Amino acid sequence: MYFIKLILFLALLSLSIIAPYFAYISYIPSYDEKYIEITPGESINQVVSKFSSHSKINKIFIKVLFLSEDISSFKVGEYSIKNKTIKEIISIMSKGDTVTYKFKIQEGSTIYDLEKQINSSNLINDCSYLKCLESTFPYTEGILYPDTYFYKKNMKASEILNKSYQRMNEFIQSLPRNNNSSLSKNELLILASIIEKEAGNDDEKNEIAGVFLNRISINMKLQADPTIIYGLLPNFDGDIKKSDILSTQNKYNTYMIKGLPPSPIAISSRSSILAAFNATPSDYLFFVADSKNSHYFSKTYEEHLNKIKELGLDR
Repeated sequence: MYFIKLILFLALLSLSIIAPYFAYISYIPSYDEKYIEITPGESINQVVSKFSSHSKINKIFIKVLFLSEDISSFKVGEYSIKNKTIKEIISIMSKGDTVTYKFKIQEGSTIYDLEKQINSSNLINDCSYLKCLESTFPYTEGILYPDTYFYKKNMKASEILNKSYQRMNEFIQSLPRNNNSSLSKNELLILASIIEKEAGNDDEKNEIAGVFLNRISINMKLQADPTIIYGLLPNFDGDIKKSDILSTQNKYNTYMIKGLPPSPIAISSRSSILAAFNATPSDYLFFVADSKNSHYFSKTYEEHLNKIKELGLDR
């Protein structure tokens, strides 16, 4: 009889401990923040106290959990704890499953866009306006490869930017020799950036490239509005004025200068670079937007003007 009572007592004792233990490690903390950051030098107790009341019994439960899961430490970094149990939080912190962020370098964006994007991210901006890059190009605009890059909080921006630059440089260097092109690889990126800003769709990029190359070949001005806009950055107010078109102070004003501007005016996509490299031969010298996503191409100025009148753009 005594033995049976002892067994029952031990069973009840174990249940009184085991049940609260499993309830504790299965509990989802009602924490105001979605993320917790572990900094160098913080103890396990300091970290746990951020998301759990640190009572004596909870301390015992944490020790039991650490022993049962063979956990000895937490790894420094930022963690997402939203909708996670105590056990799940401790598990990701011991494994170092920190939050991963996306940083998208977008085709068509400028060095000014990029600066704002970095400053509003969780990156450390140690490469303001790409000054940290050891570029082989004679300019800093438009030398990055557009793509989505991944990083952890407080990672240096230079790590992403250098990787992106190397990818662009390798892509440009991988292009075969094109005997039909008069452009150097530095000029190729400049033309590609203008195509990027002008084209309404990928299919017409080769035609647009052909127009610009035809103009260059006969010493005709490119007259591309996006180049004027770039020269007005970062203070462009969204409206090109007649004085902007006639300005000789803007070295990117292709209504006043002949040939290509001194640098790209944006980051170019692969399709725009390949269009500049493989421009479609034609007799076209003009184009005008005939929809939100396409252009009409003309061989003569007269045909070009007639199309502008037909579209009602001369009013």
